[in-house]
Amino acid sequence: MKKNKFQLKREATYRKLIEAADKCFLEKGFAATTIGDIVGLTGQTNGAFYGHFESKEQLFLHILEYRQQLSTGWTETPKQYRPETTTLEEVITISVMRLQDMLKGNENFQNWILVLVDFYLQTKQNPEMRSILEKKYLEWVAGIESFIDALKEQGWVSQDKDSHQLAKQILAYNDGISMNSVLFGGPDAQSYIQGLVKLLS
Repeated sequence: MKKNKFQLKREATYRKLIEAADKCFLEKGFAATTIGDIVGLTGQTNGAFYGHFESKEQLFLHILEYRQQLSTGWTETPKQYRPETTTLEEVITISVMRLQDMLKGNENFQNWILVLVDFYLQTKQNPEMRSILEKKYLEWVAGIESFIDALKEQGWVSQDKDSHQLAKQILAYNDGISMNSVLFGGPDAQSYIQGLVKLLS
């Protein structure tokens, strides 16, 4: 059914708020970002914000969903290549670059782990938020597991590797590298990829 002008305007406002909040959180962190900061980037009002979200915390959860939707399909990238013509390092590099592009190529891409930690620290006393984050973690692990299975299917990764355990290791590795890079200017992109290759080999 065709959407009316009101529905289209509402969706556009929702998207503007999500994208503005994502930018603010990456630049200032979750705790330091105010609702005023978010609406200030969109030209909207606080009323518009509360017309879509009950709180900054709820908005953050919407951003997690939004980022997941943006990256839908990245795990299938290896299926477009073959080990005969593309090395494991090359296919991982292509896949990681595609994921970053899908997330709008944000130059603060690695900062996201710090935003997530900030959100956790602000909401850790809330059992509902803890539960939601735990479910999200399982979804992220499942996504990486799907990526590993695609690598297995094409022949880059041995079938006897435990995809689930390996996915958890890769997620931990990724988060650690991201945090190290943001805080201390850690390893470069090539070193990061080589680490993934070692985990998967």
